[in-house]
Amino acid sequence: MDFAVDAEAIAVGDVAADVLARHETHWESKFDSEVGGFDTDLWRAMGGAGLGVLALPSSLGGDDLGVLALLPLLRRLGESAAVLPVIGSLTSALVLAHLDPEASDSGPRRRWAATLADGAWHAVAIGEVGDPLTEAPRTRLRDGRLDGIKTGVLHADGASALLVAADAGVVAVRPDAPGVSVHRTVSSSGWGEYTVRFDNVAVDDADLLTADLAVLRDRYRIALCAFADGLIGGATRLTADHVSARNQFGKPIALFQAVGQQLADIYVVGRSMNLAATSAAWRLSEGLDAQQDLAIGAYWLAAEIPATLRTMTHLHGGVGVDLTYPLHRYFSIAKDLARLVGGAHARLDEMADEQEASRVY
Repeated sequence: MDFAVDAEAIAVGDVAADVLARHETHWESKFDSEVGGFDTDLWRAMGGAGLGVLALPSSLGGDDLGVLALLPLLRRLGESAAVLPVIGSLTSALVLAHLDPEASDSGPRRRWAATLADGAWHAVAIGEVGDPLTEAPRTRLRDGRLDGIKTGVLHADGASALLVAADAGVVAVRPDAPGVSVHRTVSSSGWGEYTVRFDNVAVDDADLLTADLAVLRDRYRIALCAFADGLIGGATRLTADHVSARNQFGKPIALFQAVGQQLADIYVVGRSMNLAATSAAWRLSEGLDAQQDLAIGAYWLAAEIPATLRTMTHLHGGVGVDLTYPLHRYFSIAKDLARLVGGAHARLDEMADEQEASRVY
């Protein structure tokens, strides 16, 4: 097991950091409500740097980078609490890259990859009512017709494609296809989150990209976990700076024992999230079973990240609850991510199932 960062990953992280450094960040949770509910200026800058298609094969206009090389990009964006359609787009690109090139480069893979060009984006539709990370979708594909309801679909409005988890596998659908309706729903952060209804939507046989739902589900989970890894890192840096600069009784509050203990707990949560995401990505890149690591990462995201952000808010005092202060953005996004993965209890059950499945009797 080698978690060393290679040259490609370093380069991706450097380019992402450069784009973010040149983009003015507005911490108030106001995203473009007309186009997907995200920071459209930053997305254009990311697209101009070629970061949206990194995972696509070179034959399809990408850089043929695997999931490990993409972790620095997702982490950098998480560190900046950047709201972009990058989770759906990179997940989709990784799915398209996974497909058999001999069978699909001249067909659906090339056609759907082309819809990621020129600043376009894809959205991933996995969650269903009561089952946000479903392994058994109730969305049905029968006789070339798709029916069902998907919830928690990030940046669906304006997307050039939806990758839908159906009972038959992963289906690619255009959001403007007849029978598709997209409705924005309330979120903690205010980012673009949607419920999408499919009512007798016609689907070509070639647009069933794969019958293996895990191809989409696993890559979506690692994208969420990597972004959350960066999110906790960025919030930790903000908190460390604050407690180092804020003085009480003539010294920084970071030197108080109780504050130091809370900072240590925050560090442990951050490092654990980082390990789970890195290990899962490494196993996926090596073609190994990553289910336990993905389940741990999703549980840690749902159970520990929001609780840790509450601790950080407490350490900031009154400024921590100021809506215009950066920490509010981190906290609200963390709550949205925890909901998107289904909450701690659902993910704990999944961890138990994975542990039971791997037990040798």
